[in-house]
Amino acid sequence: MFKSLIRLWPPIIVETAEQRRSFVYQTFINLACFSILALAQWIPLMFFPRSSILDLAKDHESTFVLALFVGMLFFLVFLLSDQLRHMDCMNWIIALVIVECEIVAITLLAAGTSFVYMVISLIVALIIMVFGMLLGFLMTYDLTMNIRFMFTVIFCTFLLSIYIAVFLAILKLTWPFFVYSAVIALMVLLVLVYHMQYILGSGAVRASLKDDKLAALLLFTDFLALFMLTFYWRPTRGDKQ
Repeated sequence: MFKSLIRLWPPIIVETAEQRRSFVYQTFINLACFSILALAQWIPLMFFPRSSILDLAKDHESTFVLALFVGMLFFLVFLLSDQLRHMDCMNWIIALVIVECEIVAITLLAAGTSFVYMVISLIVALIIMVFGMLLGFLMTYDLTMNIRFMFTVIFCTFLLSIYIAVFLAILKLTWPFFVYSAVIALMVLLVLVYHMQYILGSGAVRASLKDDKLAALLLFTDFLALFMLTFYWRPTRGDKQ
């Protein structure tokens, strides 16, 4: 499964299968830590009075949106800066800031959700996540060599999102959202497979052995993207019940 790598130019890189395996293990340990941190903040919200949580979320909704923007900005800098990712302690600090910003942003969506719906959505997102990981583990086709294809899919999805947003605003229909959610889920699944091949080193493009925090952040963000798709129907159905 894990392949050794010897690259002579540029620069000289020698990587053994054992080193790649250790990197993958460390990545999933980091991912588990991020997930535990998120659950430790989301689950207690389910046991507070729902009205007070909703009022707090509405009063500070701009703060939650700003947190997501700041988190994505830090993520972009972290992604593009090799020096920052490889600095001891600083890489952990930046990674935790990014994770915390994403967790706080999701709190705005989770504020009006019951514990049962939260658990159901976590299970659904986890099932899709595991399926994508297995697909990336087993797939022999190298997605990392097809950046043009990935860009085309993402661009088409972006155009579709604009169309769906206008469709919902003008016609006041809800069913197109579910079509949109299915398309977004497939796109995230494709990106997840790409990230798994990138982390496992099974493709032409592979993660550096020093980038276990970045790899964990990529997987954690993929999970959040799937998790966020479930927030549309949960509060609505919970209110009807």
